[in-house]
This record gives sequence, structure tokens and C-alpha cells, in this order.
Amino acid sequence: MAKVVKNCQRFDKATYEPSLTGKIFIDHSGEMFDFSKDCIVHNGLDTVRQLYDGMMSPIVLSSIETAYQAGYGCQVEVGGFVWTVGSGGKSGYRYTLRNPNLGLVMLVSSSFTEAAFQGSHLKIQASPSFLLSRSLQDIQCDMDHFASFIFQEGFGYSGVALHLCMDVQGWELPPDLDSRITTRARRIIRHSGIQGLDYEFNDVAVVYGRGQSFTFGQQSSLQFAAYNKTKAIADKNEEELWVPVWEKSGFYDDSLQVTRLEARFHHSVISQFSNGSGFEAFCLLDLQDHLTGLWRYALNNFRLDDTRTYINPAWQFFRDDVVFYHEIKKDIDYKRLYLNPDAQGKPTERAIKICFGHLTSIFRRNAFSLKKAFDCLQKSGLWENLLELYLNKGKGVADIYHDLFKGLMKHPVDSDVPYTPWIDFDEAFPVPF
Repeated sequence: MAKVVKNCQRFDKATYEPSLTGKIFIDHSGEMFDFSKDCIVHNGLDTVRQLYDGMMSPIVLSSIETAYQAGYGCQVEVGGFVWTVGSGGKSGYRYTLRNPNLGLVMLVSSSFTEAAFQGSHLKIQASPSFLLSRSLQDIQCDMDHFASFIFQEGFGYSGVALHLCMDVQGWELPPDLDSRITTRARRIIRHSGIQGLDYEFNDVAVVYGRGQSFTFGQQSSLQFAAYNKTKAIADKNEEELWVPVWEKSGFYDDSLQVTRLEARFHHSVISQFSNGSGFEAFCLLDLQDHLTGLWRYALNNFRLDDTRTYINPAWQFFRDDVVFYHEIKKDIDYKRLYLNPDAQGKPTERAIKICFGHLTSIFRRNAFSLKKAFDCLQKSGLWENLLELYLNKGKGVADIYHDLFKGLMKHPVDSDVPYTPWIDFDEAFPVPF
């Protein structure tokens, strides 16, 4: 974590008395900065990536595969909307479904798990055009709507990643931000004048376009970006999307540059906050009360300092006064806890779930009865970990039995003989019909 520095003194503008919420800042040299005039034209979510776990619907998967094999530009209908089907490339998924009108991309069928097995088979990426017109509850509900069509019978959340952004006018990026900011990024790499770059460096700071854009950190961790948003939307022809958003603030000035600060949280980082701060973080709604806290953490870990002792007053204002949907929860210390399940000798929850799904599929394909499958599961090396996982969620052996039954009923068996796994079910755990 970045070292602790001293804050600037704050004063109330009306009385010029010291105030923790005053908008007048006095920096280390005695210079005064007035932030009483609104300069934040927008802040909110810029990107959400929701991960889902479940058993894929064979019908939907077949229709996606058919469209993909038909060639470039072919489409498929999912959830009442038409999607263009393409390759998943290096994303870790077999297929990409795009709907630019909605502003959504669905990555479907994990490359690391057989399609017939339960696994993390869906990632939904939501862009600003989707997010700006919806509340947090609507965002989650609409994404879940499409997930319900991808999966055969229910789904679970397996993680979420998000980008928080803030757009400001009247303040521009210092050209030497890369040398002044306090961050864990130890290497500084300059690429002046280029438009884009794909990179996979560890702990890096990248400067684009002669100081117009800065990126610190890794994509697979906590990353921070600061750039000229006015130029960015002109380059991407996004004026029609963003200018009306800024105008809604009531004090947007089209003659001034808009500067963006953006904190990008990988789903593994969100999980670290969950472990370190004691709250669930599997889906977007789990984070609805923690976004302001995450923002403050990011701006304290990528921090603009005026000296080795004092923070920059503008940065202090952006960190402490910008609110994302809610006031900060003061009873939570936002910190990351790095867990290494392998070092502890314990498998991850995801690994246990995937193994349970695979075993169930094998039992089903071998036409095991429910009683025989349950007996084999109890004698497997997975049982103790699976039972511990269920007990930690307030469930028990009966819940494992019922989930095993539902899993046995999902998979098709290539046989003319009817498959009735419940024929000898355990009377202690009657199955629902």
C-alpha cells in the first residue's frame, strides 16, 4: 500500500474556519485552492464484467455453434435479442456474442471446461452505453436475464470486475504525472505519440500521446488510468454518447477539456477485497455499498503528491469528496487479503464446484443410480471439501444429495434404455419429483 502522507488543510468558504468538509484547500506552500465550484461533470461505472457459473443449455449452445460454423457475421437469438457470433479468440471462451445496440458482449463456453460439464461458461461485458441508462439493480437484472437463457437450470455468480470513472473540467493532467504519482508501478515506459498498445508488463506505468494519457499497473490486477477524455471521444466518435451525459451535470463547458480518472478492478482484486474486508463480492449488487470505498482505495494507492510529505489538493478532493451511488461505509477498512489456496493445501471453491460437476456427469454417463452415485461421491477424495463448502454456506448433506440428483437429471445418456436414477434413492433424503 502507498505510504501515508499529510492531507491539505480544509476551510469552510463562508466562514474560513477549519472544516473537514470545506471546499477551500491550503497546500503545503500556503497556496489556496477553491473547489466550491462544481467541476465534476460525471462519475460512475464505465465497465462491468460479470462472471457466471452453471450448466449450459444444450439447445442454446447448439444454436450458437451452428451460427458460428455458418461463417462470419452470422447471428443467433438469445433472450429476445439478436447477437452476432464470433470466435472467443484468446479470451478463454469459445464464442463471442455481440450486440452493439445493447452495448453488451457475451463470452460463452469456457475453453477450460467441457461444454457438457458445469463451469464458468459465461462472462457478460457491459459498456457505458448499457450502463449509463440503468440503475445498479437494472444492470444486474438485465445481465441475469441473458444468463438465464445461456444456462439450462439456474446459475451462480463466480466473480465480477469493474471500472470506476470520474470526469472533471478545470483541472488537467500534469505532463509529468508518471514521475510524480506515488504507486507500486516501478517501471516507467514511455510511448509518446502512439494511439494504442497491447502490453502485458508487471508493475508498469505507460504514457501515451505526449502525456495526454497515462496507465499504471496491470490489467490482471488493480489498474489506474488518467487521460484526456475529450480527445478520446473524438478519436472514437463517441461525442453523441458522452456530451449529453456531461451536460446533465448542469455546469459542463464545451470550451474546456474533460479529464478522466479511471480505476480498473480485476475480478481477482475484488475477491481480495472480499477476503480482506469481510463482505461478499460475487456480483455487482454485492458491491453497491462499497464503490465509494473502492474508489478511495484506488486514489490512495495511485496518488498524486506535491511533495514527499503532502498530497496534491485536487487529488485529495477527488479521493475524499467524490461519491459513487452512496456515501462511504465508515465501519469498513478496505484492504486486500491475498489468499493462496495451494499454499494452504486447500482447493478453491471454484475447483470444488467444477470437480463436483464433472463427477456428476461421469456418474450420469455411466447410468449410476442415485444411491450408487451418492455412495461413490462419499467415498471420493472430494467429499470432505464438498461437505465443508456446503456447511460454510449454511447447508448440509441433504442439500448435496439433492444437488447430485439434479445434476444426474441434466445430462443426456446415449442409450435406448430409460434412465431412472431415483429408483433406489435413500429414504433419509427423499428427492423432489
